[in-house]
Amino acid sequence: MKANRILLVSVSVLMGLALTMGCSSLGGKRKETKEAPAVGQQARYFHFEDILIPQGLKLEMDKSFIYETPSFKAGKLVFSGRLEVQSLANFFANNMERDGWKLLNKFGFKDVVLNFSKSRKTCTVNLYDRPIHTIVEIWMGPIGGGG
Repeated sequence: MKANRILLVSVSVLMGLALTMGCSSLGGKRKETKEAPAVGQQARYFHFEDILIPQGLKLEMDKSFIYETPSFKAGKLVFSGRLEVQSLANFFANNMERDGWKLLNKFGFKDVVLNFSKSRKTCTVNLYDRPIHTIVEIWMGPIGGGG
């Protein structure tokens, strides 16, 4: 009888710990983030051959679109992940420059907007810090000319 009681108490304690540990990650206000990869570390080009995307971001296909002609490609790519916004801003500023883009301006605090230009096109990178994940929007299109 005493052995059954000890077993029951042990199982109850272990179940309580498991439930507490499992639920603690659901309601926490502080999100874990990691820095975006440094220049040259595991990144890839994704639909636009001159905009490098760091590893750790997942393409949100239902929020993205590409418009393509024989001579030009434009569109919006949306990614999500758990990367720190300021580190992502540094990643894009450094790598876009390496790919021939000129940083026109950068503004923001919690959320960041970076505007770039290159020959006959423009790119805006929006970085949104959200409670569960970071959202990255990349808008790329032609620079319009007046007629």
